[in-house]
Amino acid sequence: MEKLSDIRPGMSVNLVMHIDIEKEITDVRNAIVYDTDGVNFILSQTNPPFTRYHVGEHITVTYLIKKKDNIRRIGFSGKVVNIVNDYNLYSSKTVQAITIIRDSELNIYDLRMHYRVKPRSDNGIHLYVRDEKVNILDISIGGARFCHSNNHPIEPGIMIKMILTLDVQKFNLEAKAVNVWFPSEDERRAGMEYVSVHFLKMDKKCSYLLGGKIMEIQRELLSKT
Repeated sequence: MEKLSDIRPGMSVNLVMHIDIEKEITDVRNAIVYDTDGVNFILSQTNPPFTRYHVGEHITVTYLIKKKDNIRRIGFSGKVVNIVNDYNLYSSKTVQAITIIRDSELNIYDLRMHYRVKPRSDNGIHLYVRDEKVNILDISIGGARFCHSNNHPIEPGIMIKMILTLDVQKFNLEAKAVNVWFPSEDERRAGMEYVSVHFLKMDKKCSYLLGGKIMEIQRELLSKT
């Protein structure tokens, strides 16, 4: 039986924010647990960041556990109650943090469709937009986040033709641009644009192969914890 005491500082968690339930568009952001008493959770700021507009929203916090040879995802719901601008991470360093209050018990959570991973170049996952190979920040069966040169800027809401390569397999995809942002002025000046997209009508073979790749990366990450 999983216990909330299993959640400890330093653990990686995923914050699940449902943008459009009917269309099954889900925004999943990664964070690190800074501190918790089992009810109150202080987490690292995400990318894209949480802002004061997210205070009051309900989200799901999930994380991976290993049971023998199986990987299981556990989750609970919570409410964003504060964005802390000067959390003392340690004596000489302050950072932004998110405060969440848990309001449910633990449950098994299926995030296979939307769990995002950051692939390495040797994982065999590559994404091309307008013939440009982009830098994948993270990817799931439901969508991806990437950065690319803003010589050809992408507008939120537009449809984009993409090519996803999985080892030697190549798939033509259509995606909708959900969000476009710049993490900092340095990135803007460097001409880099950050984009999140939702994949549309992915065929079964592509979904199966990408899902397998995601599970491989999950197992690799879990084996290092």
